[in-house]
Amino acid sequence: MQSLRHQSSKTGCALARSSRLACWQVDSASSPSTACRSSFHIACGHDIDRSHQRRGFRLNRERQSSSTSSKGLSTSSRTTSSDSASRLVPSNPVSAIRFPPPSFPPSFGSNQLVPVSDETNRRLHNVLACFDAPVRFAFAYGSGVFSQTEAGPEHAKRPATKDGKKMVDFIMAVTHPQHWHSINMVQHPNHYSMLSRLFGSVGIGLVQERGAKIWYNPYVKLEDELIKYGIMSVDDLCDDLLDWETLYVSGRMHKPVALITSDARVRLAQQVNLASALRTALLLLPKEFGEVELYTRIASLSYTGDFRMSVPGGENSNKVRNIVLNQREEFRRLYAGLMRNLGTLSVEEMRHNRYKIVQDDSISTRASYAARLPRCLRQKVQDHYTSRPDLDPAFLNLSLSKTLEEVPRKPSSIQREEVLNAFWRAAVQRDDFGEVLLQMISQTVKGRAWSQSLKGIYTAGFIRTFRYVAAKIGKYFEGRKETDKSG
Repeated sequence: MQSLRHQSSKTGCALARSSRLACWQVDSASSPSTACRSSFHIACGHDIDRSHQRRGFRLNRERQSSSTSSKGLSTSSRTTSSDSASRLVPSNPVSAIRFPPPSFPPSFGSNQLVPVSDETNRRLHNVLACFDAPVRFAFAYGSGVFSQTEAGPEHAKRPATKDGKKMVDFIMAVTHPQHWHSINMVQHPNHYSMLSRLFGSVGIGLVQERGAKIWYNPYVKLEDELIKYGIMSVDDLCDDLLDWETLYVSGRMHKPVALITSDARVRLAQQVNLASALRTALLLLPKEFGEVELYTRIASLSYTGDFRMSVPGGENSNKVRNIVLNQREEFRRLYAGLMRNLGTLSVEEMRHNRYKIVQDDSISTRASYAARLPRCLRQKVQDHYTSRPDLDPAFLNLSLSKTLEEVPRKPSSIQREEVLNAFWRAAVQRDDFGEVLLQMISQTVKGRAWSQSLKGIYTAGFIRTFRYVAAKIGKYFEGRKETDKSG
């Protein structure tokens, strides 16, 4: 009974968080990205208080009771359900339904639908259909889906099948990862390393919670495709999209991805994630810059501090440039509407399909961007400056604030908001603000990249990990030799 209550409580909390986001009224009639206007504010939106969690819990139990009674159960069963529900649902059930479940216009978040060829779309859906365990949200990414301009011989080739198909990367979000793995291990035991199978789904669940909270099964052959797929919970995915807890998957979703299945809650969180990436990039860019420069800055956020970008056998150092140069139209689809809705940018076409962007770099605008940074990044920046209160009186005032220990998504009072506004106005005027912002992003990325790489030994197994690293290192040095010869 305790475990049932715990599970119901978690479900109720998740429903309450989704309902809280859904209370924002969104109008998407004018353009696909006009629906994002309200989602800019959600990045610093309300926290879920205890009363909302209780409402979500009662609402969830009420729906379960209603569903059970509608299936033609016996009188005794209905009585039992009714008695259980009466302890959890108030006498006036209408009062418990404070927020409706997420419901958006069909066009909301349509900027996230990056087009792919019919053949690619068919291949991706065929792969997903091979899994019996339910998947709520899934997307594919990487050079196996979108082509990347090769910047030189140092560009390491992706693993591929005999017929030349590149390995395709998938990420799938599920409701209960441990249960999902237990089903999948029965259907596809060969997807898991021997060590993973030894400890079972419980061990997998414990390991998955470490690092970036995602479990990868690499080098899997399905439907004549070589794939790598990652599993994470919907809750963890949305937390990362909203707050940048790890910037691992949220950073991947700053760039074009091919959506396979959609979920309303993830769609809204992703819109917030894209808006956060745009504001962060603008804080790091000068007053005037090019469109490609903007997309390059956005794409590089999740690689800042990633050790794999600077070591042999890691990522290609030109990876960001490769992505942006060949996916400019896809980036434009993701961010053009968000840029319009900011109202602080002017775009001028310099020549065919080449644009110059001028941003409002006033103190008030930059402070507004900074105050709406994702919660975890915002807290790191605040902690940095409040640890040096001698630099500015605004830093001292915030350091004395009693709620500094845990930064909410939105200020809890008008007085608190005034203190924060003064803090951010002072922070963005400092010469080292951009450097500090990059440093805090690097701290977020660095730790997760290390822990996720170490997890790869457990998830992929020693043999596959060794072969992968050896192949990458060999291609790296082979590419360097060719570069030296051509130079």
